[in-house]
Amino acid sequence: MPIQKIRILNYLCCLFVFITACKSTQSIERKSQDNLTEVILNNPLFKENFSGIHIEKVHDKQVVYQQFSDHRFIPASNIKILTLYAAIKTLNGKIPTFHYQSQRDTLWLWGTGDPIFLYDKVKQDFSFSTFLDARKEEVILFSQANFKDDRFGSGWAWDDYLYSFQVEKTPFPIYGNRVTFQNTTGLRLKVLPTYFEQNSILDPTLRYGKIIRAELKNQFSFATDLSNRKFKTTRPFKYEPNLITQLLTDTLKKTIQLDIAQRPRSKNSITVERNLSDELYQRMMQQSDNFIAEQLLLTVGEKITDTLNTQQAIKKLQRTLFQEIREDIRWVDGSGLSRYNLLTPNSIAWTLRKLSQEVPRSELLNLFPAGGQSGSLKNWYGGKSNPYVFAKTGSMSGVYCLSGYLETKKGELLIISFMHNNFRGSSKKYKEAMAPVLEWLHENL
Repeated sequence: MPIQKIRILNYLCCLFVFITACKSTQSIERKSQDNLTEVILNNPLFKENFSGIHIEKVHDKQVVYQQFSDHRFIPASNIKILTLYAAIKTLNGKIPTFHYQSQRDTLWLWGTGDPIFLYDKVKQDFSFSTFLDARKEEVILFSQANFKDDRFGSGWAWDDYLYSFQVEKTPFPIYGNRVTFQNTTGLRLKVLPTYFEQNSILDPTLRYGKIIRAELKNQFSFATDLSNRKFKTTRPFKYEPNLITQLLTDTLKKTIQLDIAQRPRSKNSITVERNLSDELYQRMMQQSDNFIAEQLLLTVGEKITDTLNTQQAIKKLQRTLFQEIREDIRWVDGSGLSRYNLLTPNSIAWTLRKLSQEVPRSELLNLFPAGGQSGSLKNWYGGKSNPYVFAKTGSMSGVYCLSGYLETKKGELLIISFMHNNFRGSSKKYKEAMAPVLEWLHENL
């Protein structure tokens, strides 16, 4: 047989083997896809109400499964994923702590929104108090001229003012913008900051264990049983322009006055920064800390717009960092407390993809709640030996979302976003319904 014919025959044989292999691979992939679809459709919950799903592979962006992934859902705390990406990209590992300017015998201070000062949920930084101790100016003035925001975000529930998951936004947070009431001995009630002791009274008309605050003033009343039993709880304080200076003066034992003229921050002012550790991000994502999320977004906004205002920050971010998905989302706050927020599973997946490009894998997964191990997933989706789900939850009445990353047994990283809206009753049934889907992805992809 001529050599040319032999070469042609060999080529045709190789081509046949290649086509057969491709068909076989496609058949396996199709079968895997069908199996996943079957697992999802086996539970009527995913069709009963409004459920959006997006699953894709990180390394090649291959979509594994989609359902209503281009529809808009209320994300609740899944909005923190956007806040996290905005902070990582904008702050770049450094967070401005405060601004100052000195002129003759007067020192002016401006806040940056940095949430850490005297907040007992994170490691403390004492650079501000150390800075003030070394100053020689006779007059110290605090200006809030760069704070142009409301106490609550758009769409927040006004009657949640009494709960610590909805503290007010401020230019210079202190003590987490809340008051701690504690009795460790069963003999004496302690109030921190002590400044609020003068505004706290026993009220025999309040039912067992109750602590309330007048909505628009810092007057706290608590039930008489709290004076002689062990407990610890917190309540937000009402922000007032002169309250911050009073709290700083009382805490630091150095007189700080409110700048009545509200001097704007000049270009000659100096910004003091500190290293931004992962602890702040972990607290925001794993414990779903709304206070940190809102203040971080204010800080981001001040850096890119020179103003502490959430809406200005979001508008600028949508024109820049999030320009690619701006038409798909409605973004109104940093924490997800507002029902006005709307995200698609696709837009969340886009943000998670961007995060995976910015942060090394091990560090990134460590920011999110780990299934069966930490945060809001401590009692859910635990692996047989190690966690395999690393995702942010988001919940409010009629809403449950789970978005983040999933590691397969083969070591591949998936992006997942499940968004459930408009259901009645407990979210537990949705948590249970997602379990076999997540297990299937872990075992088979």
